Amino acid sequence: MSSTATVRARIESSLDERLSSTLLLRERLAPQTVPMGIAELDALTGGLPRGALSEIVGPASSGRTGVMLSTLAAATQREEACALVDASDSFDPSSAEAAGVVLERVLWIRCSEGEPQLTFDGFLPGARPQRKSLRRLDQVLKVTDQLLQSGGFGMVVLDLGDIPADSARRVPLTSWFRFRRAVEQTATVLLLIEQESCAKTCASLVLQLQRRAVCAHNAAPDKPADAAGWRVLSNVQPAVPANNLVSHAALLHGMHFEAEVTRSWTRKPVQSAPSAHSTFTLTSRNAIG
Repeated sequence: MSSTATVRARIESSLDERLSSTLLLRERLAPQTVPMGIAELDALTGGLPRGALSEIVGPASSGRTGVMLSTLAAATQREEACALVDASDSFDPSSAEAAGVVLERVLWIRCSEGEPQLTFDGFLPGARPQRKSLRRLDQVLKVTDQLLQSGGFGMVVLDLGDIPADSARRVPLTSWFRFRRAVEQTATVLLLIEQESCAKTCASLVLQLQRRAVCAHNAAPDKPADAAGWRVLSNVQPAVPANNLVSHAALLHGMHFEAEVTRSWTRKPVQSAPSAHSTFTLTSRNAIG
C-alpha cells in the first residue's frame, strides 16, 4: 500500500498548477507595524499592526486617552490622514494639539445625542441610559463601516472609552469580523479604545492598561498609596514655590501606568522584554486637589 506522502504527491501532480498551490501551507507573513509614540509601549508590542484591529482597554484614568493621543500624534506627524469616531463627544482638540496631533489631518466624527439620533426611540425623553448607549453604538458602527469601506485613512480610531462595558459587549462579533476583513488587505490601522476587550479573536493586538501611581508636587514625600492606587512619588521636587499654591491643591506632574499585552498575533517586540508588562509615564501640568 502506498504511503500517505506518495498518495499526496500523486494528487498534487494530477492537479493544475493553479489548484495545487492551495494544498500547500503558507507561512503567515508578519504585518507591517507603526510606532505608538511611547517608547515603552513600542518596545512591549512592536507597534500597532497595519491591516488589523487592535484594542487598548482599561478602566477610567488608566491612560487610554493619553495613549490614543500619542498614536494619533505619531500618525499625523507621518502625514497620514486619520479618522476619530468619538462615541461620547469627549475629544478635546486643544489637548490633542498640545500632545502633538496635527488636527488638519484628523477627521473628527462626533457621535453625540444630537439631532441625527432623535429618530431613534432610545433617545426620547425618559428613555433608559443603556438604550441611549446602544443607539449611539449603532451609529458608531455604521459610521465606522463607511469609513473603512471608503479607504484612504492611515488610522481609524473608535473611542468607546465612555460607553458602558455592558453596552459595548452587545456589539455582535460579526461587526468586528466585518471591520477586520475591511482593513485586512489595506495599510489602515484600526484602533479600538474601550473599557474591556470586546472584539475577541478579531483583535490582533490587545493592550491592557492600569493606573499605578500619581505624581504630584508640593505634597508629602513617600506618601503610601490608597485603595485606588493614588500616591505621590518620593523623588518629585516642587516645580514652583509652595507659597504660590493653595493649601488644598497640588500640581500634577504625571501619572504612572502599567501595560500588559493580553493578545498578540503580530510580530515579536522590537526589543527584548523580561515579561509582557511595561510601565510608562504620562506628564501633565494640571492642579489637582
